[in-house]
Amino acid sequence: MKVLQLTGKMRSIDLANRFLGLATFNTILAVIFTAVVLDPFLCVSVSPGQFGCHDNMVTSWPGTWLFIGYFTFLIAGVVGSIGWAGVYYLGANLRGKTEVSNLFSRAHILFFEVGVLGASACMAAVGYVGGGVIATGGGAAVAAESIALNIFPPLSNDPSSIFNDMPVVIEAVFIVVALLGTLVGVLNYLNSKPNNAGAM
Repeated sequence: MKVLQLTGKMRSIDLANRFLGLATFNTILAVIFTAVVLDPFLCVSVSPGQFGCHDNMVTSWPGTWLFIGYFTFLIAGVVGSIGWAGVYYLGANLRGKTEVSNLFSRAHILFFEVGVLGASACMAAVGYVGGGVIATGGGAAVAAESIALNIFPPLSNDPSSIFNDMPVVIEAVFIVVALLGTLVGVLNYLNSKPNNAGAM
């Protein structure tokens, strides 16, 4: 039985291939999300007055967060994964950086994906739930209450506490995780070395 190895080195080309696999996975997620959003009864991109929609999510706050989350995922999740694959591939072929830390590589992929997916999903959830309320005739106060009750309940009833507005706190945590993943990736690349055997 092969045990998950965290110590030692791995080839930069293998890490580049893992990031390409991650980009493929993120592309599939983006296609699924796009297919779901095209349903006209969700009032995401239809003209007001059609399919029982009073407004659409594209042009009304907080529904705009749905698309901000979607484009953040496309840019950071899909293009960012391809970018990291390119960095490691070109580093191996042009700069001779053929070996990277196994621990840092796994942490980089994990923190990067959890942070990007979590932050994007948090934005999209706020936009979907809040925008759905607006699109079906509700007001901004009802949308904010719906977000607080349905997806991110407050951890504190004190209005002056930071834990009273949980979407912001959760979003910040995922952004910090994504930034930590990027930092680990930069350190991993800077500390990468040529293969001792001279081959990739």
